[in-house]
Amino acid sequence: MAETKDSTVMILVKLTLIAAVAAVVLTATYGVTQAQLEKLAAEAGGPDKQLLEMGVVPDATKFKLVGGGEICYEAYDGGDLIGYGAMAEVQGMQDILTLAVGVDSDFVVTGVAVVSQKETPGIGDKVQKDEGFVAQFAGVGLDGLALSDDGGQIDGISGATISSRYVTDGVVEIIGKMQQEVS
Repeated sequence: MAETKDSTVMILVKLTLIAAVAAVVLTATYGVTQAQLEKLAAEAGGPDKQLLEMGVVPDATKFKLVGGGEICYEAYDGGDLIGYGAMAEVQGMQDILTLAVGVDSDFVVTGVAVVSQKETPGIGDKVQKDEGFVAQFAGVGLDGLALSDDGGQIDGISGATISSRYVTDGVVEIIGKMQQEVS
């Protein structure tokens, strides 16, 4: 059975109407969702407040964005500069990792927190759940920031070695960015 011109036109009209309705629904949903996301972000505070709450620079009482920087915050104890903190996304094994990193003024790590991750449940996600893993970063300088298998001071998590390596490499990457922003 051959299609007529009229049936082809009707199909195109129906598809156009469906696309228009979908566009209106998506636009409305985006507006509502965006407003909710902005509200949640305001409640959580900016990265400076989150860094303070996570305690990546333990003695810090406030954080201030480094002038012109994107991720690096100066950490202050009262009026004294005691180090730096940053929160940034780095590549993980499965997806993006969000890490918070604190260092003293010599860029020796004072604290690390895995803020979010989407590594393999029960295996790679241990980089966030195992507090002992991130605790071992404290007191380590750039020269020791590698897994012990690679000659560094960080012990990977058994069964999650690759995710451990991504976190360690991410910490090094973030500290490098912090050094660039500070200098």
